[in-house]
Amino acid sequence: MQLTVLGSGTSMGVPTIGCHCAVCTSNDPHDNRMRTSVLLSRNGQNVLIDTTPDFRTQALRVGINQIEAVLLTHGHADHVMGFDDLRPLSVGRSQPMPVYGNKQAFEIVRRAFSYAFDGKPKLSTVPSVILKEIDGPFELLGVKITPIPLVHGEMTVLGFRFGRAAYLTDFNSVPESSFALLQGLDDVILDALRDTPHPMHQTVEQALALVEKIKPKRAWFTHIAHDLGHAATNERLRKQGHANVQLAYDGLRLEIATDHPAAIKDSEFIIPRLDGLAVFTAPEEWREFYAAGGRGSVLAIGNFDGIHLGHQTILQEAINRAAKSGAVATALTFEPAPLKVLRPEAAPKRLSTNEQRLEWFRAVGVEAAVVMPFTLELSKLSPQEFVEKILVNELQVRALLVGENFRFGHKQAGDAQLLRDLGKVHGFDVASIPPIMAHSEIVSSTVIRREIAEGEVTQAGRLLGRPFVLTGSIVSGTGTGSKFTFPTLNLRADQELLPAGGVYITRTLLQGESKSRRSVTNIGVRPTFNGTALSIETHLLDFFGTVSAKRIELRFWKRLRSEKKFSSPDELRAQIAKDIASANRFFTLLRKFRILMLSD
Repeated sequence: MQLTVLGSGTSMGVPTIGCHCAVCTSNDPHDNRMRTSVLLSRNGQNVLIDTTPDFRTQALRVGINQIEAVLLTHGHADHVMGFDDLRPLSVGRSQPMPVYGNKQAFEIVRRAFSYAFDGKPKLSTVPSVILKEIDGPFELLGVKITPIPLVHGEMTVLGFRFGRAAYLTDFNSVPESSFALLQGLDDVILDALRDTPHPMHQTVEQALALVEKIKPKRAWFTHIAHDLGHAATNERLRKQGHANVQLAYDGLRLEIATDHPAAIKDSEFIIPRLDGLAVFTAPEEWREFYAAGGRGSVLAIGNFDGIHLGHQTILQEAINRAAKSGAVATALTFEPAPLKVLRPEAAPKRLSTNEQRLEWFRAVGVEAAVVMPFTLELSKLSPQEFVEKILVNELQVRALLVGENFRFGHKQAGDAQLLRDLGKVHGFDVASIPPIMAHSEIVSSTVIRREIAEGEVTQAGRLLGRPFVLTGSIVSGTGTGSKFTFPTLNLRADQELLPAGGVYITRTLLQGESKSRRSVTNIGVRPTFNGTALSIETHLLDFFGTVSAKRIELRFWKRLRSEKKFSSPDELRAQIAKDIASANRFFTLLRKFRILMLSD
């Protein structure tokens, strides 16, 4: 995981308005500090900690295009007054953006931004968010997030631990119960306002004492006033023997190890609970979890290939019912797909990998995913045996959500009506969700496969609710593109189903980056060079340099043309230049459209 320091300055920022001190007039860019905030990034997804008044500038500076969630340390103005700038990042989401914080912070946010929470019709956009009060560890980006109670004057604020790093801003003391959460750290970013005492913040001396107590490998000071010049303070710390301590600065990026040491126990202050996505792939795992939790499950069952708009409707209904009942919102799916075992010759090519399904379960807000190994033995269970053995005894089902055409059990003998009958016997509710229509088509994995196979990726994206995606490894090509036309990245796709041969407008996300890049992708056999092997080649627009990533993700927006054989490499090169121009026009128009949609 990567941590980016968006801002490292105190509540008034540095330079401070009206001040002409040596730091405020410094030419060192490290002395230019926006209000304190950081960004956590992993696998192309982002979590923001605090929405400062500088958030818009911070987001534009580092190229933030999406945020999966926001964490609030507390409700002071320099940490929440950029909340309205979540508007463009929350538009178009299938569900509200989750914002995590404590009760006191939410009281302030609701007062300051009441228009976002009053439920009244609006003529312009408002931040689309859901406030989630923190009462224990939770999961984001596939990483355990542990809240750390701190004292800031007379209020309790939250720091956060993620893997082997912690972020502790705006505090003057650490409760004894929180020290157990701060062991085994590689990196800690912590409050060190200045040298002179302050009733609500640490001094440099106090911060150094805390570093000595918790003993991280590295420490970075933040929430820095203009009293501390970057270069001079770092030199002073070095001379004092603190070689592992430095001032943080805007734009600092750290690579964070995401494992959470088993020796670290949750503070008694915190009540552990399940949040984010828990994944169970073995019977003993899910049996233990549902038996021990006592909450039962609201189950959505299906193959969920692609997790399209229809699947999302079923999953959202499960999430809503679970929220009302206190049960665990659970997606039950199978790996491999049943037809791969029962009739492999008839099994369709899959839209998504199991890893993608898990990421999308997490994105829509499902709390747990049971990935059940599909075997011949499982297929021989009668509908009654499947319900009683798996759903009732192992998964403690309280309510069940399925598609209207759902079939289950030996020889697919069970249907939605039988589920309702069995639900009355075993005490669980059943709801069958009818197919939904979108863009003049019934949304189904079958229809989406057809659209993709025909190259209609735009329509497929409409039915999926997002662009169709290919993921995979970067492999060596023939070198033809670099030599005769344009340099390309060659993809070995994880997915079985590929779009029809042709040239596509795409966006490419490089492994380790949080922002996707404009690109043009060709799928085909390179007939101009008498090729015979199918290849997927992507040219990144406006990118120069060497790509060190091992994996990429391609997001397909529009098909430009079919693949054709050209009379010469020069003719092909000219056509590719036209394709690139078309892609740039497309993205320019798309950006203008989004700005128009977001404007008042």
